[in-house]
Amino acid sequence: MSSSLKLSVHLVNSIDDRYAIRSVDRAVDILAAVAAKNGALTVDGIVADTGLPKSTVFRILATLTARRLLDREEQSQTYRLGMLALVIGARAMGELDLRRSARPHLESLVAKTGETVHLSILSENNALCVDKLDASRSMRMASFVGFLDPLHCSGVGKALLAFQDEPVRQRLMARMRFEPHTPHTITNPERLTAQISEIRARGYAVDDEEIEQGLRCVAAPIRDHSGSVVAAVSISGPTTRVTQAGLTDLAHAVEECAQSISRELGALEKATT
Repeated sequence: MSSSLKLSVHLVNSIDDRYAIRSVDRAVDILAAVAAKNGALTVDGIVADTGLPKSTVFRILATLTARRLLDREEQSQTYRLGMLALVIGARAMGELDLRRSARPHLESLVAKTGETVHLSILSENNALCVDKLDASRSMRMASFVGFLDPLHCSGVGKALLAFQDEPVRQRLMARMRFEPHTPHTITNPERLTAQISEIRARGYAVDDEEIEQGLRCVAAPIRDHSGSVVAAVSISGPTTRVTQAGLTDLAHAVEECAQSISRELGALEKATT
């Protein structure tokens, strides 16, 4: 039994039997089993990890997938946490080390640039916002904690994508739909691959009116103690303020913020791309 599953069983066992709901108990065991395997779990694997009857697993999986707590990968026939589970998890991020460690540096970045700041993590084929600080100036953005940005046309998305290991990046790109949001959106893998090379070379990503016209964004990756990219930080603002001429200075401010947060997470001073 996995450690996550053991934890869920322990918590359930601590509840008074008079109030326990067996079907909910089993659904939690299934969610914990999938979470423990990073989404690479088949029906047979779930049965083996939970000890539940296969017919019961099928019924609960149908409910969990219908409510988007789980998603089913058709090709591999495996289950992973669904979008609703990820959004719920994001709402609880306030107690996690990443957000707590990042917050003072995000506040400094807002004070320095006067623009809206986002902190995002990789979530399936999206960048999931886990913290946001509004600009001190007018024209604030409509994004929020739990907001999902596509990887192919957002600053945080491209920063997260570009600095993943090659197998992970290829897998993510293979699942992309490349939906156009503006006339500037990259809509094919060849152009995105070329831009990823540029991002890795300079150390930061730019969304140049690709997700919303009149909006420009610059983002940089955040690394943990192992050197892995675990998040991205960005500033976003109207093109009248986040200008091409001033982009380099803003990019340096974002990079400094990302490096400060990375140091808080135990990263070395200089990580390779």
